[in-house]
Amino acid sequence: MLETAEAITIEEILENEWVSTAFQPLISIKRKALLGVEALARCTAPGEDIPPLEMFRMAGESNRLLELDRMCRRKALEAFAPIYAENRGLIVSINVDGHAIDADVVGSGNLIHQVKSLGISPNNVLIEIVESSAKDSKALEEFVSTYRKNGFLIALDDIGTGHSNLDRIPLLKPDVLKLDRSLVSGVAGHMTRLEVVKSFVQMASRLGSLALAEGVERQEDILRLLEVGVDVFQGYYFGRPAMRMAKAEVVSERIDYLAAKFKESATERFAAQKELYARHDALVLGLCKRLTAVGTVGMDSLLTGFIDECDNIECLYVLNARGVQISDTVCNPAKLRKRKRFIYEPARLGADHSLKEYFLPLRAGLPKFTTQPYISLASGNRCITLSALCKDQDGRACILCADIDHKD
Repeated sequence: MLETAEAITIEEILENEWVSTAFQPLISIKRKALLGVEALARCTAPGEDIPPLEMFRMAGESNRLLELDRMCRRKALEAFAPIYAENRGLIVSINVDGHAIDADVVGSGNLIHQVKSLGISPNNVLIEIVESSAKDSKALEEFVSTYRKNGFLIALDDIGTGHSNLDRIPLLKPDVLKLDRSLVSGVAGHMTRLEVVKSFVQMASRLGSLALAEGVERQEDILRLLEVGVDVFQGYYFGRPAMRMAKAEVVSERIDYLAAKFKESATERFAAQKELYARHDALVLGLCKRLTAVGTVGMDSLLTGFIDECDNIECLYVLNARGVQISDTVCNPAKLRKRKRFIYEPARLGADHSLKEYFLPLRAGLPKFTTQPYISLASGNRCITLSALCKDQDGRACILCADIDHKD
């Protein structure tokens, strides 16, 4: 491939403008809408098949990167202009090579001029940057600040890869975080990867950014990503990059189908959660009722009986009103990990739980609380903790805590 590519020089590509633009749709399932398109450069040198990355490599080696970058953007905007004229609500996402951003580029105003000369509003242009490729951090920050002030939207690409510098996200305050395909592909069957995606989505939400999953190809991945808060998608499932816009009816059919599937799965999920919460409430109520029949001395044997009766309980323990453990931690031995016991070990009598998530809400006045799923320090397994205010046989307030298996 490289030998074939070298038959055409970057100088010839630039001189003859052998570059065209392919568009790939950006889809919102929850809004049931086509939000816009990403413009992707394609080399059209006659008789050659030069991949975009190879074309940009050639430009970099010849110190013509900025020139190629600008030509690709111009071609993209020229191709988008008639689409924008028909639908002024659509956004075009264009790539800016981070290597090409330096102090001279920041002050040039080239992109601003290109957009305005074509009658496109900067509000409809999303500038996509792979920030890890930018060597001049100060110039990158100035570039983002300048274009944001002029109304452009900013996206950081390849989030979740080994090259992304997370410390730059709060500095650049992007409007969109593009989650890389390596992170989202196969996420439906990969709990750990899903948790990483969830953390990025939550961070994006808190920063006022939108999380976009790129490279999606499978329905099950999209539905799982919708569950954790991703709303905008890009990938082969909705359409491959093409010189013409994807047919509206085809895209609309896929959006409607996924929206219906998501609504169905969400309804089933919430119904299952409602049933689960009811079972948890009944379990805690029953445990607290029986706890009133014993004092501190009889707690451990009572908890052991509970464990024997309920195979989904990993551990049980009781705290006093100050969050100090007044019972042993009674565990189901089948749930404890044999390995990594130096990391995971049940808390002992007298342990202080006063800063734990399952204690503080009760300290603030709630009668009971259920945590989010987490990895138990007692067992090393994924669990939730149910905590509830109870009284022992002497009328003293105490808090019953139950670690319950949680399988996603």
